[in-house]
Amino acid sequence: MLKIRCSQLGLLMTKAKSGGGLSETAKGMVKDIVREQFFGVRKNISNKAIEKGIRCEDESIQLLNDFLFTDYVKHVGRVENDYITGECDILSASIHDIKTSYSIATFPLFEDELQNNHYEWQMRGYMWLYDKPRAYVDYCLVDTPEDLIGWEQPELHIVSHLPVENRVRSIFYDRDVDKEAQIASMVINAREYYEQLKAVL
Repeated sequence: MLKIRCSQLGLLMTKAKSGGGLSETAKGMVKDIVREQFFGVRKNISNKAIEKGIRCEDESIQLLNDFLFTDYVKHVGRVENDYITGECDILSASIHDIKTSYSIATFPLFEDELQNNHYEWQMRGYMWLYDKPRAYVDYCLVDTPEDLIGWEQPELHIVSHLPVENRVRSIFYDRDVDKEAQIASMVINAREYYEQLKAVL
């Protein structure tokens, strides 16, 4: 049975231009799932920002610990319910999800830059899966590995000399069971479309 990854929920929950049901964006996501299953190959999207996020995750967690005076460690273990599946970064009394900014230029310094609908739905999935009341998206700014900087301006990437409090920004979301019901409804719609697509292959 089709289950949607928390990282895909932002695509799934995109509003359709008219009426209810799946948006074209959500349909495209389901098509990608079917394509991956049909050919047995999962598409991996990679760029320098994603590469930095993967390689610098531990450093970003340590930065968050330095900022909050905590001792969080990377959570390992995917969980699922009847509709979704996911693996959060940090599991404590609340959920914490680390977003490592690529450079000073992409770091969300201002309040209005913190909100991201895709991340919000991802957090709502995690809160549902782990039965937690609150989830934080923690944006962290750490040094970029030298080989990823390339010809770019080093001053935008070498940031460890800056105060810790200037390199962490967070936004939180409280759990909302009504939105979880919306997710469940959209997953059901996605399953119906998924079966339609598979039926013609």
